[in-house]
Amino acid sequence: MKDNAKQRDARPHIAASIFWTHVKRIGFVRTLFGGFLQYLSVFEFVMLHLTVIVVLYRAMLAPLFGLKRFRVGDYMLFDRGKVRRMRAFDRLNCQFCAYANGTAKMWNDELDELARADFRKGNVLAKLVVAAYSVCLATFLFFSFVLSKILFVVIALFLGMHIVKLGELRAELKSADYAGGHSPVLRSLIRGAKLYAYSLAGNLEQIESSWCPLKHVETATSVTSAHHANFFEQDKLDEMIEVLAKDGTVSPRKPKY
Repeated sequence: MKDNAKQRDARPHIAASIFWTHVKRIGFVRTLFGGFLQYLSVFEFVMLHLTVIVVLYRAMLAPLFGLKRFRVGDYMLFDRGKVRRMRAFDRLNCQFCAYANGTAKMWNDELDELARADFRKGNVLAKLVVAAYSVCLATFLFFSFVLSKILFVVIALFLGMHIVKLGELRAELKSADYAGGHSPVLRSLIRGAKLYAYSLAGNLEQIESSWCPLKHVETATSVTSAHHANFFEQDKLDEMIEVLAKDGTVSPRKPKY
């Protein structure tokens, strides 16, 4: 038993295993550039976290309107770095996935809370805060949504991933009167933010399902995305690699090429 454990630990570490598995499937150049470009999105998630989650939601709106506060520790689950056969670079990869996916999921949930909120009541200060929030959100969406789309289109070209189509979601939001209790301007902004958040989550689902499909060790308060149900337990690394070698992902959306 000890010899078998030593053999498993001696195998290539996770990042190398996944990288070379994709290389064998789609080639070195596509894997290298597609994988490297994913790291550029770290700036997007840091900005998302610090602006719309921390400043705009938690500091500006939640205290004034009594909105639900979402615990960062319930969404960003930094436990996959403890998996065996992981080195420093592996941990960095998995922690980045945990940060990005947790940020995207938390923002989606916060937007749903905003859509249900009642901003019509409140004093002059509250109304000014809502106006400031609207301006800041509009600015953030304009720059981030465009840059995010461009970056993922390039990543998708290298890795054969699918571009998230927003037409159906746009129709669903309109049909459900999402954020319908708000003014036309704020309603449009929240719906636009939801489209961005949905697109971001769809992109992450494909990336994480191809590059780090390991389940978190969940607690009673943990919040994970639905696609984590397709992931492997943390002691099933070899089985995970076999699936990636065959299909390129554990996602139902297989690479187009």
